[in-house]
Amino acid sequence: MPLCLGDYFGYLVSCTMAGVPTKIDPLGLESHAILQTTRFANARILEMGAGDGRVTFQYADKASYSVGIDTNEPEIHAAAMRAHAEGDHHVQFLCASATALPFAAEEFEIVLLASSL
Repeated sequence: MPLCLGDYFGYLVSCTMAGVPTKIDPLGLESHAILQTTRFANARILEMGAGDGRVTFQYADKASYSVGIDTNEPEIHAAAMRAHAEGDHHVQFLCASATALPFAAEEFEIVLLASSL
């Protein structure tokens, strides 16, 4: 399991995977591609594999609302705490599995799997 720490506000996260320090998307290419190819304006978004919200917080203010889910409870808890601390009411984080979604059919207009395996 990677250990990730970093500057959430700059969206640069340092990780240690298998004992080798690395960076997750240090140039912002993933985020840029997602933001350029998807129309988030006023959309209802579900992000599966949201983790700590690294990608979620970059588009959440554009959406009607966003829900990030992940099975990694510590990461999803950290994302929820950040959303609460920032007063972001457009985003919610839940510890849930993509194989058993706790939502009604067709509740979301966009589903992201940016960081899912």
